[in-house]
Amino acid sequence: MEMYLTIDELADYLKLAEQTIRRWVLNREIPFHKIRKVIRFRVSEIEKWINDGGYILAEEQRADIEGDLFEDIISLDELAEMELENEIPEDEEE
Repeated sequence: MEMYLTIDELADYLKLAEQTIRRWVLNREIPFHKIRKVIRFRVSEIEKWINDGGYILAEEQRADIEGDLFEDIISLDELAEMELENEIPEDEEE
């Protein structure tokens, strides 16, 4: 039988704030299941989502955008700039 995680357990597993997970669920950015009105996450689906690039923030960037959802708002321009900084030039890809 597959293991399911709660929002709190997934936040611990990914080392993120619960509010980040809740925002991803609200925006349907992360795979989840609603079981009798309760949100749950399959570990195998989360691992696949991570491997497919759904979760690509570097540790230091994660720290920058974590915390309270209303205290740590990042503009779309700042987010785009952070994504550009993480791109690897084609000649350096393996």
